[in-house]
Amino acid sequence: MNLTSLEILSGHLAHMSVIVLVLMLLELGILFLTNYIEKKKESIVSILSYLIQSIPYFLLAKIFIVGTMFWLYEHKLFNLDFSWYNWILAYLLYDFTVFFIHFLGHKVRVLWCIHGVHHTAEEMNLTVVARGSIFDVFFTPFNFIWLPILGFHPFMIFVIEPVARLYATLTHINEKYVWKHKWLEKILVTPSVHRVHHARNHVYLDRNYGETFSIWDRLFKTFQKEIQEEKIEYGVMHDTLNSESFWHVQFLLWKELWIDIKNAPTLLDKIKYIFMPPGWNHIDGGKKARYYREKAKKEKSIA
Repeated sequence: MNLTSLEILSGHLAHMSVIVLVLMLLELGILFLTNYIEKKKESIVSILSYLIQSIPYFLLAKIFIVGTMFWLYEHKLFNLDFSWYNWILAYLLYDFTVFFIHFLGHKVRVLWCIHGVHHTAEEMNLTVVARGSIFDVFFTPFNFIWLPILGFHPFMIFVIEPVARLYATLTHINEKYVWKHKWLEKILVTPSVHRVHHARNHVYLDRNYGETFSIWDRLFKTFQKEIQEEKIEYGVMHDTLNSESFWHVQFLLWKELWIDIKNAPTLLDKIKYIFMPPGWNHIDGGKKARYYREKAKKEKSIA
């Protein structure tokens, strides 16, 4: 594949968001007609979030994202061609970066205020993919923006990223249509694997960060299979957040972070509230996801 054909292909894939939106609306229409979902306004909030968060991407894409990637490519460390093995390497590096950035999105509170928006949905369907923060543009581009410095041409990334995003979209499909695929779970993130990631059940908290491959979670011991006896409850551990309120979804986590910072007694505590995991507090250290997860495993005798 030469640069010209790659540029043409990446241009076509730039419209992947339209395909994703069509898939969302198609599934949503079927779910509405069959009365399979209860929180119908939740999907509307998700799509509204998608439309609004697309604005900063549209305004900043060429300068902040594309411009940075081509500048990094000009200063690349290695000269990599378009050989098939470089495509595989690029995809693996991209997917591992997604895993790592995703992990940080759960472990750093200020990043959770951005990524946590995606987790506020209490029913699983493709529109959950659209449920992102209006500040996503300052977070998710780090999944891929750095790869050209290694020698991967930006147009390679412009092909890999939308393909991976399409796969990630399909992992959010409603459980009505896709069940468990145990043999696939050993390598890939399946809808069942990703359903676990969206669960607020204590035993499932902060598991399965992968986007395409489940090997990273298995390697770093963050993998959790769906337990037959533990029915998944979607959403976040929050008593007052309304998943059908655009204001709550986009800003409540930020409001609570600000209150904690304002009430913190010392400058160090204020800084810690920004960078420590969700659940941390300056009084006794708080109870984080690991505490709830390990307690639930002991109670349920899960290995």
